[in-house]
Amino acid sequence: MKETTTRDKSLLLFLGFVLLTGCVLRCWNINQSFWWDEIWSTMPYVKASSLWQVVSSLGYYFNNHIFYSLLARGFVAILGESEFTARLPALIMGLLGIVVLFQFGKKILGVHAGIIAALLLAISAFHIDHSSEARGYSGLALFALLSSFYFLKGLKTNELRSWMLFVLFTILGCYSHVFMVAVSISQFCSSLCFVVGRKWDSRKMGIAPKAFRNYLLALFCAGVTTVLIYSPILPAFFNNMGKVRFVNISRIPFILNLLTTFFPGVQSLLGSIIYAILFFTGMYLTFRKDHTLLIYLFVLSVLPLSLYLLINPMFVFERYFIFALPFILLIVSQGIVGLAENFKGKYKSGVVLFLLLIIICLQFPAIRKMLYQDRQNYREAVRYVENEVRGSKGDLIFSIGYAGEHFKYYATGITIATPETFDELSALIQDKERIWCLITAWLPDICPPYEDEILYSERPEQIEIYNYVKKNLTRKKIFPSRYPVEIYCLGK
Repeated sequence: MKETTTRDKSLLLFLGFVLLTGCVLRCWNINQSFWWDEIWSTMPYVKASSLWQVVSSLGYYFNNHIFYSLLARGFVAILGESEFTARLPALIMGLLGIVVLFQFGKKILGVHAGIIAALLLAISAFHIDHSSEARGYSGLALFALLSSFYFLKGLKTNELRSWMLFVLFTILGCYSHVFMVAVSISQFCSSLCFVVGRKWDSRKMGIAPKAFRNYLLALFCAGVTTVLIYSPILPAFFNNMGKVRFVNISRIPFILNLLTTFFPGVQSLLGSIIYAILFFTGMYLTFRKDHTLLIYLFVLSVLPLSLYLLINPMFVFERYFIFALPFILLIVSQGIVGLAENFKGKYKSGVVLFLLLIIICLQFPAIRKMLYQDRQNYREAVRYVENEVRGSKGDLIFSIGYAGEHFKYYATGITIATPETFDELSALIQDKERIWCLITAWLPDICPPYEDEILYSERPEQIEIYNYVKKNLTRKKIFPSRYPVEIYCLGK
């Protein structure tokens, strides 16, 4: 009994260390300037004139992550407007995701797999990034975990409480991000596999018919409720669906980017060997321990990506698949535990520490980059120009491109114009002593090689202004962030 209590205390202490590590990594650069998506897709709803505007606005495409906007709006109302306050819900949901993954792994694969998976998620650069930005992606990862846990538990125990919590977390996941639908589709397809599996091996794969019926009822309740809470924006939703084009472009580079996003360092020989051994060992051991879990994790990891690549819509971003990250890390952690089981005593702990050390070394460059590289320095660029033009009344400051409007968020001491045509700019620069231009994320320049160039094209009139700036103005300053911000000047 005393030994068990000591082990529990050690486990809690280590989990506290993992959470502290995760919190430090996520707070390290959390006060950096807002970037494009935060200014364009979150802050307008956080600062909206009414709650109705928050829940009834969708944005140009599907920009408004409504549940996140509501949370951030509440925090800003209580604590005041700042980068940290707007990102606080993402931080909290990111840290909760670490705890939930520990509990998920502990109850299904064992305490060691759970705690290692929690540590891997805590140091994941991908998860750190989206747990420290004012968007709904850490919520998507969290609620996908919770929904999946009660989905699997409900199928095994058929408890009313499990199905009620499954409904709740599925709704919250959908309200955090519409791509939660991919998780629900994976759950449905997995349940069909389990029904078929019952004919082969009811002990390891099958589910009772009553549990399946209750799952369908719970899914129906979650779907109806989700449609109801989305009803204020359904017209805009279907209108925006009409804007989505389907493209004929190879997505192989995207798959490779997604792989390196989930497994930083995998592109090296050592990384590819280590990750492959751990992943396939983890799959094998998971299959031996719980057939149902492996089938679900496999479907969840493969089906949404396969459907997305098959449909091939115009937008494809790695962050849409963040819901799969915790489950994949859980398989890797099971692989670490399985390899360590071949040793005894201190050697077992030594193997675990050695493998974790290798993974940390492989991921360190990605973690360091995440900690020290800003996403986009709107704030610093505006403050620089404000200092340069202080006291001057003969300066014109303007910005161009789709990202140009975002500088205005930080422009409290200056006025930033956004001319739509070259003729409009020509009229503005008359009799000006100096001309300043701020440019960031110029779409043609940042277009990935595997994306549709049409999606990354600026307006023709803006291109004319851009060419004028590049030809006639001198670059005065550059802020080298993920999307660099350039400041050009003409005049004394």
